[in-house]
Amino acid sequence: MRNLAILGLAPLLALAACGENTGWNPNYSAMHNGSRYAEYLQQREIALQGRGPVPAAIPVQLPVQAPTAADIAGTPAKRAGTTTVRAPAPAAVPANAQVATTGPYPGSTPVLVRYAHQETQARGTRKYQRSGGSESAAARTCRGYAGADAAQTAFIAAGGPVIDPRGLDPDGDGFVCGWDPRPFRQPRL
Repeated sequence: MRNLAILGLAPLLALAACGENTGWNPNYSAMHNGSRYAEYLQQREIALQGRGPVPAAIPVQLPVQAPTAADIAGTPAKRAGTTTVRAPAPAAVPANAQVATTGPYPGSTPVLVRYAHQETQARGTRKYQRSGGSESAAARTCRGYAGADAAQTAFIAAGGPVIDPRGLDPDGDGFVCGWDPRPFRQPRL
């Protein structure tokens, strides 16, 4: 008799565990009757039972403080009761800087050109704190890249120059594997 009582509770507990997500995102909660997502869930259930058409799309609502076009452009609009925190402005790249002529984004400023203009220190000038790492370990790691440009690009993609997870920049100058920013700082002809 006791085993039967436990077996009778198992399906009930399983159904209780399948409750709707009532987490932080009200856009995806069916508990808010009248929401577009709740209506979508009702239409989906009707479609699954074969009693109606399949909904065309899952409704998504933008967050309350979604960035405006002005925010994305870098001139945030003032909102009542909020404070604006601006990200640091990217380094100014001269109008006559080198631009890509081939590849997927012709006419754009390549990553290494932008980085060369952002980091104005000379090679060998310590700018970033590094702990551990050695020149010999960095040289071994550098051999795994096709060249200095590839190593510098990978360094930037991995969070450099602020962090150096692969140990490529033991001297802390922000330049790895013998990469020289000077040619990238030259204006285009």
